[in-house]
Amino acid sequence: MNLLVFAGTTEGSDFVQKALAEGHTITVSVATQYGSEVLQKHLSSLSETSSGDEDSERLHILQGRLDSEEIASLLPHFDALVDATHPYAEEITKNLLAASSLSFVPYYRLLRPLQPVKAEKLHEFENLSSLAEALSKKSGNVFLSTGSRDLAAFTKIPDYQKRLFVRVLPLTDSIEKCRALGFSPDHIIAMQGVGSRELNKALFAEYNCRVLVTKESGEAGGFAEKIAAAEALGMDIFALKAPAEPESANCFGSAEELLSALRESDLLGTLTDFLGD
Repeated sequence: MNLLVFAGTTEGSDFVQKALAEGHTITVSVATQYGSEVLQKHLSSLSETSSGDEDSERLHILQGRLDSEEIASLLPHFDALVDATHPYAEEITKNLLAASSLSFVPYYRLLRPLQPVKAEKLHEFENLSSLAEALSKKSGNVFLSTGSRDLAAFTKIPDYQKRLFVRVLPLTDSIEKCRALGFSPDHIIAMQGVGSRELNKALFAEYNCRVLVTKESGEAGGFAEKIAAAEALGMDIFALKAPAEPESANCFGSAEELLSALRESDLLGTLTDFLGD
């Protein structure tokens, strides 16, 4: 099958690699250069296998943000649309569903497994505004690990420039967002990757943080490690809950489940064509 995959997550890259191994032709859409670099690094092992060159020829990467109309214009060239975007990227998922509906190309959603985590001082919030409001009533330093995109929501917190220490990706765009909102360099922790419990604990202690702000990002986002580190230090934990998936989304919990559904769809299509003939 010829698949259009919107990636940007670890599980998305994993799906692409397994789909290539099954013989699918794949065009992957990523929003940024960073996303493209992460994807290609994840797939670099292909070149180490005997089929690596062949698989690479069936892989194409599109870089740049697309709106629903641009996505819809691409879809007629594909057999299926796979949404493997981040669980908090609600806008792109809405755009993909809309484009799928307009083009009649089937939509498949690959979900990130979100493991339940319990902690005595864990407080969950449905949205950023309620989280920021609750944070305003807390004292002490805050370790903010929700990324650069949502930073503006926390600027209403009293003395936010002094109290908040923000962890973001080591990208120019991320740093510039922090600086534009008034964060000084000593309050910006630019790091990539999932940190261990020990690393997170050392960072929280280094900046004397009493509150951790994070997203329920599952194993791929290092959620459990951050919770364990914060709990060891007796910190309050403010977690933004993952948004609910749209009811119309055709969701799958693993790459294997999704690939199985694609095989069934391909078989059904072949049978329908045969009977039609």
